[in-house]
Parts: sequence; C-alpha cells; structure tokens
Amino acid sequence: MQKKSSNITLKSYLDLAQLLKKYKGKHEDNRLFALTQKSEELKLLSLWQEKNLYRINEELDSSKYLHYLTLLTSLFGIVLLVFGFFTGFALLSYSGTEPVNVIYLLLVMVGLPLFSMLLSLFSLFTGNRGANFFNHFSPLYYLEKIIDFLPFAKNINLSSLPFSATLSKWIFLQRLQLFSFLFALGLFSALVLTVISKDIAFAWSSTLEVNPISFQYMLGLLATPWQTFFPSAVPTLELVEISHYFRLGDKLDTTMVQNADKLGAWWKFLAMATLTYALVLRLLFWFMIRLGLNAQLKKELLALSGVKKLLKEFSTPFVSTQSVKQEKHLEVKEEASISASETLSDAYASLLAWNYAEKTLLLLQDHNKIKASNMAVVGGRNSFSQDQALVDGLKGKILLYVKAWEPPTMDFMDFLADILANKNVKVVEVCPLGTASGNYSSKKSDMEVWLKKLEQVDSEKLEVIDV
Repeated sequence: MQKKSSNITLKSYLDLAQLLKKYKGKHEDNRLFALTQKSEELKLLSLWQEKNLYRINEELDSSKYLHYLTLLTSLFGIVLLVFGFFTGFALLSYSGTEPVNVIYLLLVMVGLPLFSMLLSLFSLFTGNRGANFFNHFSPLYYLEKIIDFLPFAKNINLSSLPFSATLSKWIFLQRLQLFSFLFALGLFSALVLTVISKDIAFAWSSTLEVNPISFQYMLGLLATPWQTFFPSAVPTLELVEISHYFRLGDKLDTTMVQNADKLGAWWKFLAMATLTYALVLRLLFWFMIRLGLNAQLKKELLALSGVKKLLKEFSTPFVSTQSVKQEKHLEVKEEASISASETLSDAYASLLAWNYAEKTLLLLQDHNKIKASNMAVVGGRNSFSQDQALVDGLKGKILLYVKAWEPPTMDFMDFLADILANKNVKVVEVCPLGTASGNYSSKKSDMEVWLKKLEQVDSEKLEVIDV
C-alpha cells in the first residue's frame, strides 16, 4: 500500500522540472499509471518522475546544483564553526589584570543571534524586495558573491534553474540559520573549553550609567526560560554588584579583588544564555524556515509547466478519440431471438475480461465504474489450467467482458460453459464491448453475431448486456 504523503525535496523538484521539458507522456499511459499506483497527486508525481527519469540523457540539473550547494555549505559551515570558536576564545581572553566583560559576551552570544533572527523575520514578511534588502546585512550574502568567482561555481548556471525569487529567498534563509547555528556552536564550545581549562573572572562595565538593580532585572528577564529548573544560572544582585567593573588605570577595584573567587559564577549564565538563544532558539527558527521551504517547494512544483496537464490526465478517465485500426465485422442477416439488457448491475462478485490486457481492463473499469470484488483477465495468453483454476473459484454474479468485433470462438464457448457449470455461480452476464473510439459501445451488427451464438447456450444463468 502506498503512503499518502510525499517528501518534496530540491532534487525531486529540479528532476521533475527537467523531465517535463523533454517528456510529458500520453493520456492513456498516464491514466493507466495512476490507476496502478492509487496514490495522492504529489506521490503520483514523484513516482511518475522516478519511472521516467531515465529519459533524460544529459547530466541532471539537480546533481550539478546539489554538488555545488553541498560544497558551498560544507565550506562555509567549517569556516564559520572555526571562526565562532576563535571568536569565543578572543572574547574570553583573560590575562589576570582585568576581567572579561560580560556585556561584550552578551552582545555576541545573545544580541547578535536575536538581531539575525529578527532580520530573517523581516525578510519573510516584507516580500522579495524587502528580503533582498535585508540579505545585505548578512555576511553570507557577500561570501556567496565571492564564491561565484571560483572555478567550481562556474560549472553551473544558477540563472537557468527554475527557482523563483521567493524560493531562492527560502533557500537562502534556511542556509543562513544553519551557518548561524554553527557559528554559535563554536562560541559555546569555546566558552565551555575556556571555563574548564582556565580560572576566569567575569565582570560588567559600561560607559553608560547602568544601575546594578536594573541590570540584574534585565538579566533575570533573559534567564526566564531556565530560572525555574536551573536557578544557580541566574545572576544574583550581589554578584552583579561585586562584579561591576570600573577601569581606573591598570588597577582593579579592591572589592573585586576580595571577591575574585565569586566572579567566575557568571559562566553558568553565559552558557545557558548561549545555549538558549543562540542554539536552541536557532534550531526552532531553522525548523520553522524548513516548513516554509517545503510549503513553497510544493507550490513551485505544482506551478511547473506541464504539471497541471499531467495531474488532469492522472485523474481523467481515458477515452480514445480515434481507432488505431479499422476492424472488419461480420454481416448478419438473420436476427437472433435472444434479447440483451442495457443496464449493468450495481455490483458483481467477479469481473472477467476475455482476451484483454490487464492494463486495458483497468481502463475499462475506470470508464464503466463497475464495483467488483475480484477482477481478472482470461483467455488470450492464459493457459487452460490457469483459466480452469480461476473458474473453480468463482461464485455469485459474474460479469464477463468480450470484444464485440471479434466473433465468439470455440475456446470462449467452452470457457463460458465451464463457468455456467459451476454450481456456486448464480448469474453470468456477457457484455460485448466496442472500441475506445466508439466509447466502448458495440455496433448493432457485432451484437447480432454474439446474440445469435449465445442463444445456442441453454442456461438460465446466462444474460447478455449491451451497453
């Protein structure tokens, strides 16, 4: 059983766009494919693409683009992780003569991530022009411009890809969240390693007149997410007061020197602030961007040239407008005494098709909408033992499709006799069908041939249907 969902990726989107430029299939084949798969439309598109992707002879656009994207992401990811790591060490450098300023760390570890996410929100809700403007505030924008001049970037023409401005915006924002997360991870790693390996004294200092009580209140607000389960990571008013640093030449305040052992307690707050606002919040933001990208990919995929027509052919029953070849029919001068009903029953225990292909049976079933518990093709390439085994398992009311333009053969009459001889079979309705060009309606002359032949069968179970 097929799953009722489909995961749309950049690869599947690019592959389908490239495939539809070369091949869209025929209505009969597409409808038959939909009948055999029985999935929702996005899953059908994915399966149809996988089935026909071999028709593209040249290199896939998705392979070139994803290679470029993976290389770019790996390069930027490593650079930003290392850059964040060394930035953290630089901010935490401690010579023993002056403490590490907590405000510097908060600006980089909390302020910068929040500002970055705020710009991303502005990009989302100000349209493509607004996004293009706010992207200029991101170093990633300029790094990509530099990368475009490198040799490996010239192997792919990004302008030829079917990316709208909106989709490009979502892709950019998703990668921005990833790179920002890696930079913050480098900062966090540097903080943890430095605290483990060194005895650091933290303090806070600002040229602005900041009251310790107001500063502690602001820190308490920042610590709201973890203050209930990790209260020791919330700076107390005492810690804020004794760590207020005033630079007077090269000397430290006497109070700070006397409480030097307490100044290291800041690291818990800094670690939780970085973990909460720069890492966890960034992951949540990345997940939100990911959902938005998937939704936009779905819109872009359904808007591709040829997709609407393909989906319509998936859902519309196929009826040929012209016959492949003209059939020769027998002329009958005598009218048969047996009559034919024009109405099919609501439901059948089994639906059989004599000398039909399985895919044609699916199209017939799709056209006539017959409810049947079991369907099977008989005659044709089937062996006698296969047909006999099928006949032995029949019961209830049976509908038997036959080709109206082909006169009944002895093989068919023997097969029909075997069905009628089955005690479990209650009724057998023989339905001669015409060609697809005639909407499967049989010609009068063909029907007369069948009626004249079937009237020779002496059975109350037998009925004839002329649709």
